[in-house]
Amino acid sequence: MKHLLRHRHISVRHLAAVAALTLSALAGTAAAQTVLRGLPDHINPSARYIIYVHGRIIEHEGPKAVSERFGPYEFAEITEGLSARGHVVIAELRDPGGLDYVGTIVGHVQALQDAGVPEESITVVGFSKGGYMTLRAARQLNEPDVNYAILAGCIAEAVSGEDLSGDGLEGRVLSMADTADDLGFPCSPLFDRNPQLDSPLSMVFHEGSGHGLFYAADPLWMRPLLDWIDAGSP
Repeated sequence: MKHLLRHRHISVRHLAAVAALTLSALAGTAAAQTVLRGLPDHINPSARYIIYVHGRIIEHEGPKAVSERFGPYEFAEITEGLSARGHVVIAELRDPGGLDYVGTIVGHVQALQDAGVPEESITVVGFSKGGYMTLRAARQLNEPDVNYAILAGCIAEAVSGEDLSGDGLEGRVLSMADTADDLGFPCSPLFDRNPQLDSPLSMVFHEGSGHGLFYAADPLWMRPLLDWIDAGSP
């Protein structure tokens, strides 16, 4: 089935108001939030899990990284926000390197499955380099009911077809990107090349903030992401 394309427009002033209201509401749910730096010692098969795979800058600067171009990376706020609806968020800080962490993502998903967690209750969310690695992990796992969200993680070569390392993937897949981004792009062309995917969704934002959109714990993208995750969870 062909991918869906959603275009979303919102003014900066409106966005600021929504952000204030939404983040205030999230603060009231802090008691239910769980953010871990690795797999839990005891995996609850009834819980819902989000594996968050951060962008490259955190490999080198840590969780309080600041980009000269995009500003602060709100790692703590993002991971806390992802846990606000009761998901257990696994947000490891990986060491600098190539793509070896793809194997770690695969291992985490398999460990959750082995503990009895249903595929539908597992979501991998990756941003930038983390999104590209999420794409490759999805290809290796080939689990049709695991959820994968690629945030500005489809590089130009994956879009053009020069890089086919993600092709042939299975799973429930969401792509998010801003039209002003010159580093990560909508995954729509990859979706078109992979008709085995069941209704992948490409969500395109027109905020003009490019890659920096996903540096912030912004409800503009976090709310629809969580809605999409919830729609696929039992």
